[in-house]
Amino acid sequence: MKNITVILRVLYPIWMLIGMFGLMYIPSVFFVEGDPLKTVENIRTNEVLFRVGFLANIVTQLLVVVIPVLLYQLLKHIDSTQAMFMLIFSLIAAPIALNGEIHSMQALANIDNPEIMMAHLNFKWSSLHIATIFWGLWLFPLGKLAIKSAYFPVWIGYCLYAAAIGYLISALVKIVFPKMDVLFTVAEILTIGEVIFILWFVIKGIKQPK
Repeated sequence: MKNITVILRVLYPIWMLIGMFGLMYIPSVFFVEGDPLKTVENIRTNEVLFRVGFLANIVTQLLVVVIPVLLYQLLKHIDSTQAMFMLIFSLIAAPIALNGEIHSMQALANIDNPEIMMAHLNFKWSSLHIATIFWGLWLFPLGKLAIKSAYFPVWIGYCLYAAAIGYLISALVKIVFPKMDVLFTVAEILTIGEVIFILWFVIKGIKQPK
């Protein structure tokens, strides 16, 4: 158990930082909504950074597989059913998100045709919207395991519940109600619950129950 905890305390911040770089920073640098020509210009200006961005997303999805497997090993004795649901939901998300990165590569290959390029990029974002559903679902059993295990304060488990709801709202807004920006803002605030869990795990570790 101690070895798994140590590995997770190393991998979690790496996952968070690389994920924020690939999924938040890179889009803010390159993509201009409704302006394919400006997006093309941005990518041409710094193609290497764009490539590093989708490489970062690939590494992020690799960690999406590795970290839940380690958490499963850590928590399966608490509730094997919940641990299995946690693992399954996270493993479903990874290939969906990775499929989107194939379209990142295809977008770059079609940079001379902005319409085709944007079609691939839109497909990538659609893949991420679907993956977001499972990024939310896996946090429900993880939250329950966090509470039952007594490894964390009870409120940490509820932070995970809040984050799960945030991810699901985010996916719902993007797929069904794309113009409801207020709901998306609320969803982003709720997902901070996962960040709180990660920071607690990395800084404080787990508490062995008496």
